[in-house]
Amino acid sequence: MTKVASLQKRFAFKLGANVFGILLGLVTMSFVPRVLGPEQFGKFEFITNNFKLIFDTLALQVPVAYFNWVSRKGHKEDTDLATGATFYFSLAIATLFALFLAVSHAFGLHAWLWPDVAPEYLWAALAFTMVTFLYQFLVYLSDGKSLTVGLEQIRLVQNTLKFAVLALLAGGGLLTLGSYLWAQVAVVAATVALSVRWLYRQDAWRLAAIRPWRFPKEEIQSYGAFVWDYARPLTLLMLGGFLFLYFDRWFLQLIGGSMQQGFFGLSDRLGQIAFLFTSAMTPLLTREFALAHEEKDHARLLILFERIKLFLFIATVASCFLSVQSGNIVALIGGEKYKGAIIPIALMALYPIHQTFGQLSGALMVATGQTALYARLGIIMMVVSLPITYFCIAPVSFAVPGLALGATGLALKMLTWQFVGTNVQLFCNTRYLRTPFAKWLGLQVMMVAVIYGIAYTSHLVSGYFNLTWLLPLLQYPAVSENLILHSCRLISAGLVYLIAIAGLIWMVPGFAGITRKDIMVNPLSLLRK
Repeated sequence: MTKVASLQKRFAFKLGANVFGILLGLVTMSFVPRVLGPEQFGKFEFITNNFKLIFDTLALQVPVAYFNWVSRKGHKEDTDLATGATFYFSLAIATLFALFLAVSHAFGLHAWLWPDVAPEYLWAALAFTMVTFLYQFLVYLSDGKSLTVGLEQIRLVQNTLKFAVLALLAGGGLLTLGSYLWAQVAVVAATVALSVRWLYRQDAWRLAAIRPWRFPKEEIQSYGAFVWDYARPLTLLMLGGFLFLYFDRWFLQLIGGSMQQGFFGLSDRLGQIAFLFTSAMTPLLTREFALAHEEKDHARLLILFERIKLFLFIATVASCFLSVQSGNIVALIGGEKYKGAIIPIALMALYPIHQTFGQLSGALMVATGQTALYARLGIIMMVVSLPITYFCIAPVSFAVPGLALGATGLALKMLTWQFVGTNVQLFCNTRYLRTPFAKWLGLQVMMVAVIYGIAYTSHLVSGYFNLTWLLPLLQYPAVSENLILHSCRLISAGLVYLIAIAGLIWMVPGFAGITRKDIMVNPLSLLRK
């Protein structure tokens, strides 16, 4: 069996894989939205997000309960029963979803549920949702058993293949909404097969997982009881979340159409770039929270929670720069067709700040068994969010008039409501850990204000740079004045920004949640067990 890697090494590999994925994703995003156009890209974003929401709702948090079980038990006993039972449950959910899609198509309901989307794209989106889930299921297994490094190496292969296939399709003039979906299905399916084989060779699962019904009745009942106790409080949250989250994207599609959906989809995609820097830590920290809670180690829980400061800082640094540079980014990626996405991107680029905080803070609640409280908070926030969504998107001509802000309205609502919801959750966690809430609230406000100020100042400073010496590059066919101008403004502002951020960390390391010793020795040393 492969030696279990430390938290530090697992995070380093996840972060490295995420950074590599970001770089390839940025290059991919530089041509995919432009080739597909706002409407087709908007349809892709709408149906893939929608189908993931439906599948996650039908799954009733059972896969997440499985991850929690593996995180707690995987280091001291086999988890084949849990793996097999969860896999077959998920397979049944996938079959149910396919039947629902077939019935909706037969009775013409698909035109109402997924406006302006042809049926063939719905089936492609279903396949995309299934292979993506299977890969995530294997990630749960590998992270729970501390086998992160190997699967992250496979993910590097997945991202490289995906980029190569899409680049070939675009270069050959074959990139359409259909080929974009099926190409990704093929690549992810191939890496799922590779991951299954690799995990089997590491003894992460055995052939017994294929027949979970042959395990002793007591073991089956024990796992079933755990899943029921874990997922039951979250079931109402998932069902409520489905209605309200479905309404957000559906109402935008209904009122604004695929064009506004494309603007919001692009802003959501680019906003997630900042989140990728920190999302690597979420499953790993969840595992550490679960272990500390299992061992009743309150001091360890508090130390782990304090580490969130570093990831909040990383997310804020990435988010503020992307927000300030939204104009240059849109000009490079989408051109004039995506001009309406500038403000949504500026807003959604800031979303990962509290998304990071919310996920890591929520991981503590889930890992420590506070699922009932987690569910209640989530339901309350979603119920209140529905009229806000309506007010931001609805036209002024409706019986109950709205602001008709389209993609900008949905982005504004998501940003502000994420801030509110995260801090309500944070208040509960600080009470649980017996640490001051005011300290964490002040940290957020100060961090965002200072770093956004640095990002905006860097943007202004870059405007004084003389770029006329680059004009000879215009002789090359693929180079335009627009490309030179916006690329250089983005790069020069980024360099100024990085220097300023490095200076801030050196002068006030505590602002980033680290010490000067961490900087001098090894920044990743603070993640050691």
